[in-house]
Amino acid sequence: MDNAKLKTLAAALGFRAAYFLPLPDYPKNEDEPHIVWSAEAFPWARASLLLVWVYTPYDKDGRIPAYYVNSNESYHASVALAKSLEAEGFACFRCEIPIKQMAARYGVARSLKNSLVEIPPFGTRTVIQTMLLGEPFRPETYSIEEDSLCLTCRACEKACPAHAIGENGYEVKKCMRFYMDGADYPEWVYGMQKTHLGCEICQEVCPRNAAIGFVKPPPEVTEAFDLKRLAAGDTAAARRLVGKNITGHGKLTKEAEHFLKKASPEQNIP
Repeated sequence: MDNAKLKTLAAALGFRAAYFLPLPDYPKNEDEPHIVWSAEAFPWARASLLLVWVYTPYDKDGRIPAYYVNSNESYHASVALAKSLEAEGFACFRCEIPIKQMAARYGVARSLKNSLVEIPPFGTRTVIQTMLLGEPFRPETYSIEEDSLCLTCRACEKACPAHAIGENGYEVKKCMRFYMDGADYPEWVYGMQKTHLGCEICQEVCPRNAAIGFVKPPPEVTEAFDLKRLAAGDTAAARRLVGKNITGHGKLTKEAEHFLKKASPEQNIP
């Protein structure tokens, strides 16, 4: 097994690209408490693997987030990849590392003013999975052409309903997504929310995604995310599609209730 063979294996599982980066050397970030990397914990590690899963968003102005459906699919694909490597005797470990900073630093991606990264030619419509690799894998060298589009474009800044993007950059604690990992959200988040589980407004207006377009969600996705179905507490199908870890504590039901209220303020939810 070498880097090239691992890329082939990743592609067979649905990943569009795989990048071999150095090990992280970033300090702990208080805004990213899920990052678990430390050199002491993984002395056998030799490279960081960045796996890119590419997706097309569902209907423009739609309510169902293609990102989270694809995030769940890519998670299971990365688990399958790790199991394949382990079965062949190669050391690896799926874990969260500061991948956005690393992708920009090592020539894989461009950092954008909305805090996301663009991985050419895929725009920002990607899901990134990461793992650490031991012998015999090694980092590779990449380069990316920098551009000044974010310096002159204010599309995301103008579109952000929470005003989280401005002249001073991105303010994470103003972003709706910052508050959406818990069981309940502040009322102002429900008021601005357009899609389940997150916010994709800055991506919808980003010119880097202009050529991607939109697709109809598959029938099983539409049925699973029917508002009346979710509001009635029938969330099992939707949770299977997007993952149970991010949909606990009745989150989808609460969201559905608020979406229905916004659509018809006088409607009573049973």
